[in-house]
Amino acid sequence: MSEFPWIKSYPAGVRWDAPLPTMPVPQILDSAAAQWPERSVIDFMGRQFSYRELDQLTDRAAAGFQRLGVGPGVHVGLYLPNTPHYIVCFFGVLKAGGTVVNYSPLDAEKVLAHKVEDSQTDIMVTLDLKAMIPQMDRLLGTTRLRKLVIGTLPEMTGAPALTREHMLQAGQLVEVPADEHHLSYAELIANDGSYRHHDIGDPDEAVAVLQYTGGTTGQPKGAMLTHGNLSSACSQLWTVVSGEPRVLEAGQERVLVVLPLFHIYALSACMLFGVLIGAELVLHARFDVDAAVREMANKRITVFPGVPTMYTAVLHHPGIGRFDLRSLKHCGSGGAPLPLEVQQQFERLTGCVISEGWGMTETSPTGTFTPIHGLRKAGSCGIPVPGMELRLVDVADASREVPPGERGEICVRGPNIMKGYWKNPEAT
Repeated sequence: MSEFPWIKSYPAGVRWDAPLPTMPVPQILDSAAAQWPERSVIDFMGRQFSYRELDQLTDRAAAGFQRLGVGPGVHVGLYLPNTPHYIVCFFGVLKAGGTVVNYSPLDAEKVLAHKVEDSQTDIMVTLDLKAMIPQMDRLLGTTRLRKLVIGTLPEMTGAPALTREHMLQAGQLVEVPADEHHLSYAELIANDGSYRHHDIGDPDEAVAVLQYTGGTTGQPKGAMLTHGNLSSACSQLWTVVSGEPRVLEAGQERVLVVLPLFHIYALSACMLFGVLIGAELVLHARFDVDAAVREMANKRITVFPGVPTMYTAVLHHPGIGRFDLRSLKHCGSGGAPLPLEVQQQFERLTGCVISEGWGMTETSPTGTFTPIHGLRKAGSCGIPVPGMELRLVDVADASREVPPGERGEICVRGPNIMKGYWKNPEAT
């Protein structure tokens, strides 16, 4: 390990060569449900789901997906905002033996069409929202897409009838046709949860998610993220916060989830990691700074992964001085450099330092971390996470490593690095 200069900067109790358990991704939920069955795992619009309930719902979703033909080699798209449907269907697809393809509700229709064809998505899960259904209905007739599974937001809330009436009055919902191309979420899970278990084989080879990334050239490319990639990324995050003194405690944390789950940052750092440690996920359909600040204070949020613009918005909230945010224990920032002034102001406000990091879709997305305890350098995105090697090579000659202080291209390898780009070995 002497060739890795970052190891001397590791915080006490954190080892670069720590064991990083990998497993089939559904095992993350199954293990948590066995350990914390009655603990709340999702808090969404006045309704809470226990770990036991979520595990049972994902079993029923798996059985429903298998009735639609989902199994090994079948790709199911999730075209969803942050609602419990996403979490249930994500684990349900994987339990059924299929592969998840994430779709962004912000994508243009031609980008959605490209991803459907490129990823070979035949089934799509979405909501009956006016902002979402029309695009999917058009793709039913113009791409290989053949089936829509459609949820409705009110069914996941604490007041379904009232929420539905409010959304109807606001013109947000669309009537969904009853035909062979449309299946409601309620119909999907209308079963006893008995599904056929599939042995995925080697977790490092079995693809769990196709996560599209724009990269820098051409059409979006599908990063093949394996069960081993995603579970090792969670193990890396848990190792980082398990130093001395410990930052987080299993079965005791609350995570505010405002980052979009269809993006790899929230998928790994919020949902999968949160479930791994038995946290409660306080789920917001979108980021609203007033709602976020109130939730942080009222629900005693302990973990908040965000991006720099979110931290800036919190600091500029007109009533921020009235809220006690001292429950925060771990805040992460990625996606863009975090201004030092924002970091310092947030720490003064909350007593919680923001740990900046770097990663990519292709790294699941763990890459570097800033130690919460120990050496911190302003403007730095930190040091490599456990188990990941990082080198700087000459931009013109990748066979030559450059010494410290010289400009170079970052090269990384580790258990969290993608298997490759889907159907694109040249780009890989």
